Amino acid sequence: MKISRTKKRLSNNVWYLPISVLAAVGLMFYLSSVLRAISMAGRYGLIEAEIPVVQVPIQDLGFKHFAEQGSETLSADTPLVLLTRDAFFFGSVGAFAQDLTNVRNKFYIPHADGAPQLNRLAKDMERWLQEKAEETGKVRPRTVLFLPTEEIPMPIVIQCISGLRSSRLFDKVVVGGGLI
Repeated sequence: MKISRTKKRLSNNVWYLPISVLAAVGLMFYLSSVLRAISMAGRYGLIEAEIPVVQVPIQDLGFKHFAEQGSETLSADTPLVLLTRDAFFFGSVGAFAQDLTNVRNKFYIPHADGAPQLNRLAKDMERWLQEKAEETGKVRPRTVLFLPTEEIPMPIVIQCISGLRSSRLFDKVVVGGGLI
């Protein structure tokens, strides 16, 4: 009499490993996207710049008495620097928004051999801000709105933001886009 040495298989376990790997990958993808969404800040990049958002207070559903406040308010008197392929343009936000056709309230600094003249921009803006503060009697604004056009490469944008910050004229550089 011959005894069979093979055992009878009750089930085939071929799918356990691929299902567990697929579930682990899906869980890691979900957790990484959730952690990325949670950890995104309002300040980005190699240099400190801010992206403007509309101030809308958050409802305090937990009754923790939390009130959100904006860090800065942009007005018509806020300085604006527009960077195009050919030149810098600067003036107040009101000069670019409400009184666009008037050429006497905007200033033009052409690029030298295709490179932005950051030192000249800083000197001219300092003179303009000083004259404007003396004329209106208001304190000089410490925030500037910087608008690069879409064809400007990112290294040039970063260089210009860094130049505006290192000029000591402004504490905050707010980056805007899509307006021009």
